[in-house]
Amino acid sequence: MQQAAESLRGRREELRASGRERADARLEALIEARRERRGETTPPEVAGLLEARRREREAHARQLRERAAFLEQATSPEESRVLRRVASGTPRLGGEDPEPRYTELLDTLAPGGDPAREMAVHRAVWALAERRVLAVSPHGAVRAGPQTLDPKTLDAPDTRPPE
Repeated sequence: MQQAAESLRGRREELRASGRERADARLEALIEARRERRGETTPPEVAGLLEARRREREAHARQLRERAAFLEQATSPEESRVLRRVASGTPRLGGEDPEPRYTELLDTLAPGGDPAREMAVHRAVWALAERRVLAVSPHGAVRAGPQTLDPKTLDAPDTRPPE
């Protein structure tokens, strides 16, 4: 149930970002077209603001692509749950929560201390660490591992058709 809710939240964020991107791009096109019709050049301050918005939008899109690529590395439902929690504590993936610790992952993903669930979470964490998707510090901090994703893929513009 929790996994489905988190999946829906992620999809909702993607749709919102996509809508914002399309609206911003349309607004920029309208501003440019209006100025061209009048034969005016874009004032430097307006061009600067448009460029700043464009850079911000591209950075956010890159962050969403990197988060999606990170989450796609899961091979089981338990790994998906672990990756979603780690992503929520990783700023480069758009996370705003505190960085998770190993014991906190066990407590939140296997509440009640059920040994079978705790072992499933434990296996998921260490399987991801072995594949270098996650890094676990000696002090128990669990982080997104070294970036093993292709930067060209992350920098590529979104090629999905508009919705």
